[in-house]
Amino acid sequence: MKKTIYYGIRNIRVEDVEDIAPRKGEVKVQIKYCGICGSDLHEYLHGPFPESPFGHEACGTIVALGPEVENFKLGDRVCTLVPGAYAETVNCPQDRLLKIPDDMDWKRATVLEPLSGAAYAIDRGHVRPEDTVFIAGAGTVGLMLLMGLKAMGVETVYMTDVLENRRKKAEELGATMTWNPAEIKSPGKIRELTKGRGVDVAIEAVGIESTLKDCLASVRYQGTVIVQGIFTERASVHMLGFVSRETTMIGTNSIKPDLAMQWLATGKIRPESIITDFIGLADIAEKGFEVLAGKSQTAIKIVVEP
Repeated sequence: MKKTIYYGIRNIRVEDVEDIAPRKGEVKVQIKYCGICGSDLHEYLHGPFPESPFGHEACGTIVALGPEVENFKLGDRVCTLVPGAYAETVNCPQDRLLKIPDDMDWKRATVLEPLSGAAYAIDRGHVRPEDTVFIAGAGTVGLMLLMGLKAMGVETVYMTDVLENRRKKAEELGATMTWNPAEIKSPGKIRELTKGRGVDVAIEAVGIESTLKDCLASVRYQGTVIVQGIFTERASVHMLGFVSRETTMIGTNSIKPDLAMQWLATGKIRPESIITDFIGLADIAEKGFEVLAGKSQTAIKIVVEP
């Protein structure tokens, strides 16, 4: 079996490894697609996290059952919620499987996990349909948040990104207005757009100090900042405004698939529309990670097809 092995920063290799039978409570899934997540890109560029999620946005078909597996059968279509899926197959505990409908397109299935991450963040932040929202970052994380907000009826969503192609995609998907934060200062723009009040909710979807500061400076008095971006460096934040405006800041790092499925059922969103590239496993480094690391003017979501 071929699998991508992580050796270190910018050092991954596709190798032949032993195809191990699933153990008790596990199933073997033949991978159809595995999306490259922003957290994977962080690991590729900066080093592994304590519990590495490298290769976790996957979907496929169950091809083998271990002992004592219940509620799943051969041929079931599933999302696997475990790392290690940049491979032809992956063994997955049954409690880390999400069964997907037979009529769900595989492209949609491969972005169900990041959409579920957006669902968790929005739910944890108690965002309401009547809220005005600012999202810093229009990569996969930010665009999934945008689609979730639109599915639940949020009308006003402002977004920023330094890349023009991502801003255009955000506008296509319903963002009220977008701009380049390197050219336009976001807090001032938000004050202008909200007549000095600030947005109800700001969501950090990049993982860098400047966008976090933009979010903290853009929310109204007693507003909420949701942090979903992955930070690999420390952020230095002046806390006076945070305290004086009584801001609530929430970190999020999980998924809520049931809410994501409710959003899909509305028929208002097509999360698979952010996929820009499909690549083979052998090309994962050069045509996948290196393209994303180079801040591509065309790529947004790259999906690996083992």
